[in-house]
Amino acid sequence: MTPTLREVLAQKAQRLQRAVQRARAERAATDDFAHDLTHQDAALLNVQRACEQAIDMANLIVAEEKLGAPEGARAAFQALARHGWIDAALAAELGRMVAFRNVLVHEYQDLDPEIARAVIDRELDTLLRFAGLVLQRALNTPADPP
Repeated sequence: MTPTLREVLAQKAQRLQRAVQRARAERAATDDFAHDLTHQDAALLNVQRACEQAIDMANLIVAEEKLGAPEGARAAFQALARHGWIDAALAAELGRMVAFRNVLVHEYQDLDPEIARAVIDRELDTLLRFAGLVLQRALNTPADPP
């Protein structure tokens, strides 16, 4: 049996939360994060994973709810904002997280460890807030009949 949108969103939200916890644990595991490449790599891999779970959640909702055909992750978050799933401010914050994820994945530039630390310490809450909001809305939306 194919999992429902709610089930898939719940799984992705759990994976996102786990990735955030791991990123923060790796960040906290050393007093010298700026020079500890092993902990940096482990933390940033989990930041990337958390971002990708949020992007997947957005794309799933956009597809299931037929909210258009966004060209990229930022556009998916903007579509959710236009249709009331999230507010415009959160969509903008998520767009910045997408940009950070792109720097990680595509290595457009060397990453300043202080920026990485700030993202891990403060900005990952944006992803957690997003997951909580969309999961709450999905759970409060009546299910389609079988």
